[in-house]
Amino acid sequence: MHEACYCGRNGEIEDRTPVLDADGTRVLECPDCGHLDRLEWLPNEARTLIFEKAEQKKAWRGAPVAA
Repeated sequence: MHEACYCGRNGEIEDRTPVLDADGTRVLECPDCGHLDRLEWLPNEARTLIFEKAEQKKAWRGAPVAA
């Protein structure tokens, strides 16, 4: 899924970094500006799929995966 961040970054949403916010909620972080997106605009099933893809890409890059 292609998206644009508030900072102007364009790319695949799965290329953002999956992290936990201060509340312990899974979010995606923009690698350019650090903006956190909970993806609340997506249905639950689609949101879960996006987080799974982002976590897989993070693992492929050799970074620790958020719980």
